[in-house]
Amino acid sequence: MAFWGDYHTHTVYSHGKGSIEDSVLKAAKLGLRELAITEHGFNHLCYNLRRGELAKMREQAEMLAEKYPQVKLYIGVEANILSPNGKIDVREADKPKLDLTVCGYHKLVRAFPASLQYFLPNNIGLSGAKTIARNTAAYLSALEKNEIDILSHPGNSCKCDVREVARACKYFGTYFELNGKRIALSDEELAAAAEEGCEFIASSDAHSPRRIADFAVPLQRIERVGIPLSRLANYERLPLFRSGKCKDTKEGENVTGEEF
Repeated sequence: MAFWGDYHTHTVYSHGKGSIEDSVLKAAKLGLRELAITEHGFNHLCYNLRRGELAKMREQAEMLAEKYPQVKLYIGVEANILSPNGKIDVREADKPKLDLTVCGYHKLVRAFPASLQYFLPNNIGLSGAKTIARNTAAYLSALEKNEIDILSHPGNSCKCDVREVARACKYFGTYFELNGKRIALSDEELAAAAEEGCEFIASSDAHSPRRIADFAVPLQRIERVGIPLSRLANYERLPLFRSGKCKDTKEGENVTGEEF
């Protein structure tokens, strides 16, 4: 299998079906070397991971590491951007319990009343110049202030200046996700992101074990746009995550940014 890892998946701990072991078993059958379980962030109104469950997830991960040593398992979170100043729903106390952080914009999030001006235009589908500028600033602030390993489904329900966001991803060493369920960007926007030199990562966003490593949507889009497979950090190599966890076991080189 050409893809060596899937780093955005869900289980029954948030919005998915199947246990962590079900997901690891599927990954092992597919020949994946690595798998990340990234449940919806703590402030999601409908499908949030509960902080108290992290310890249980970690215990399961340790047990499964012995049972399926061929698959390296990460316990992570798909965090939510909470405000235009880049705040996300990962606290300092959460970080030692997480192997990596995926983060993006989601509509159904418990945030601050002061953030209403940020959420309301996106939730009703506005995409004017002020909305795009506000969203872009939120993405840039989140990338600067937090060790985000993967920016999930950029531009989905949150129109932005894709070129600026991609440039920030390159600078801060965050992977620009090509989501297996949806890519909200036009071909022109995706080409602009590629021109900025960011590294992409294909993710399934699987909500059931059967969809793990389903990268059909990313593959179709990069072929159409003309982005080489070598730009995918999980294609025939393993990514080096910004948060620095387990980098000494990785192969390849990390993304280094130019002046931002």
